[in-house]
Formats: sequence, structure tokens, C-alpha cells
Amino acid sequence: MPKFVIQYFLEKGLAVERTVEAASRDQIADMALSEKIVRFEDNFEELNLFNKEDVKLVKIKNYTEPVTTSRRGG
Repeated sequence: MPKFVIQYFLEKGLAVERTVEAASRDQIADMALSEKIVRFEDNFEELNLFNKEDVKLVKIKNYTEPVTTSRRGG
């Protein structure tokens, strides 16, 4: 199943995001619209909850694997 990233913008300069799996973007959009309380666990294994009424904007984008880079010292 494809992965998508949902970004919730709460105020200027403050956004939270989570990665979810779904069959399509439409399925993710329906889920995002139906939530009253948004709940997700972050990278620090902390549970985050916030009221959907505080959300100013929601973006849904395709998930891409992180790229690992290396530098050569000189």
C-alpha cells in the first residue's frame, strides 16, 4: 500500500506531520476531514493530540524515502 505524508499547519511556522498508508490520496483526504481530534506518535515516541479546529491547512503529499548522503573530508 502506498505511503502518504499528512501535514497539519497549526499556525505560522508550526506544522506537524505524520506518515500513513492508504490506497489513495482520496482515502487520506476523507480520513483527514472526518477527524475531530488528531492523534499521532512522533519520532520521540510521544503521543500528540490536537483539536482539529486549530488546524489552518492540511497538505497531503506522497511519501519519499529519506536520502542518505556522505561527505568526503579533504
